[in-house]
Amino acid sequence: MLQRLRTLMGAAPDPLPALAGARIAALRDALGEPEYIDRDDDRRHRVDVHVYAREFSGGGDTGHVLVTSGMSDRLMTMPAGYDGDESAARELFWYVREPHPDFIAQLRWLAKLPFAEGSWLGYGHTVPMPVPPLAASPFSTFLLLPPAVAADRHLFDNLHLHGHGIETLVVHLLSDAEYDLVRSDEGLDVFLDLLDVHHYPQVFDPSRSSYL
Repeated sequence: MLQRLRTLMGAAPDPLPALAGARIAALRDALGEPEYIDRDDDRRHRVDVHVYAREFSGGGDTGHVLVTSGMSDRLMTMPAGYDGDESAARELFWYVREPHPDFIAQLRWLAKLPFAEGSWLGYGHTVPMPVPPLAASPFSTFLLLPPAVAADRHLFDNLHLHGHGIETLVVHLLSDAEYDLVRSDEGLDVFLDLLDVHHYPQVFDPSRSSYL
């Protein structure tokens, strides 16, 4: 009856897709119950952001994990003739100290960007942010890398959309100089070596010094 009323009133029904339920179950199994879920009110493509508390590195380094849920309800548009092994179905992670509302908004924006532009996000991709995540932060470009944490990397291994496995990427942030390096030939490999040299923290630190 409710669905019929929605149809008569011109509102499209909004059922919970089976894939969304499976994602939520996988998140619960791996990360437990979220502290809260920031719900998206965009019914054309709903991307919720789940917030989980986590202790990093086993040494009392506490923070939060932000995880999108809904990006993988659609397949990204891969380049014509693409013959790589990356999936067109993705969800994003961001490790932060506190779940600042701007972080959540920026992560949701990034998750929807490929569908707004008819593009895709994959390993090593960089995306300049519309505004820095914090007013005084020198970091304003996203860098996307696979999770170093194996459990996060394999969280959705059993889930697929139209034959594409759902893979995860972690958000990192670059300074302008780091961004210039990553865009250069062989620059990503050089930058990854710098992360090891500087003992790059898993949790985003907006006050860290640029490595260049």
